[in-house]
Amino acid sequence: MTHPFTGLDGGARSAKPRRQGLTMMIDWGLGLRQQEDVLEASSFAFDLAKVAVGITRLLPEDILRRKIALYQQGEVEPFPGGQFFEYSETLGKSDMYLPAVQEVGYRWVEVSDNMAEVTLEWKERMIRRAVDDFGLSVLGEVGKKEGLGSDTGFVEDAQRCADAGASVVLLEAAELVGDDVETAQAVEAVVKALGVARVMFELPGPWIDGVNLFDIHAMRRDLIARYGSDVNLGNVMPDEVMSLEAYRRGLGVNAGQAIER
Repeated sequence: MTHPFTGLDGGARSAKPRRQGLTMMIDWGLGLRQQEDVLEASSFAFDLAKVAVGITRLLPEDILRRKIALYQQGEVEPFPGGQFFEYSETLGKSDMYLPAVQEVGYRWVEVSDNMAEVTLEWKERMIRRAVDDFGLSVLGEVGKKEGLGSDTGFVEDAQRCADAGASVVLLEAAELVGDDVETAQAVEAVVKALGVARVMFELPGPWIDGVNLFDIHAMRRDLIARYGSDVNLGNVMPDEVMSLEAYRRGLGVNAGQAIER
């Protein structure tokens, strides 16, 4: 059936499964009915769902399995937050992590080194193991949380993640907040080295000091202006998925402005 508003469609967007213009939603433990509502209304608008931090462990097993299956039925790939993997390494139990990820039904995994005392070499090794031994797709995260430094530059870190087999390289949100010229130049260098289609920019959230909703909207607006409507964006809150999709298509607060076709 034709939609009553056919012809007022905004800018073009590729259909799922997308290779570019990915949206990653962040799930802080949505109940299954909430999740069903989000998927019913907007599954067409997002591609990945991060089950944040260690919430994968807190959910009862039957709920976790149903959560994963619900996302996949909606053509959304869920994955556990990277900090949970880092936590497993700090306990000396990272060998059990990837088998468990596969066993509960995840097909994607995030591998990061941005919070716990883990090394870039560990991150590379885990990316290779996830891909080669478990057939998982990997999001390799680059960057540190607030207050943490790194001896490895953005570009080298991103390239090593990609070379190890990461399908997507995530740029940590905490690194993108602010007006640091050196960081901005490093981000541009990563995009040039890997191509914008392989890079996902994580949006910041209130878990980062000083960040409010205006900052989040300003960053996504600026990234779309710089890289186009098909830039990959992550850490989108469930109630922001549709407003982001509207903005990508020129149907959001930018409605009525000239649309590049």
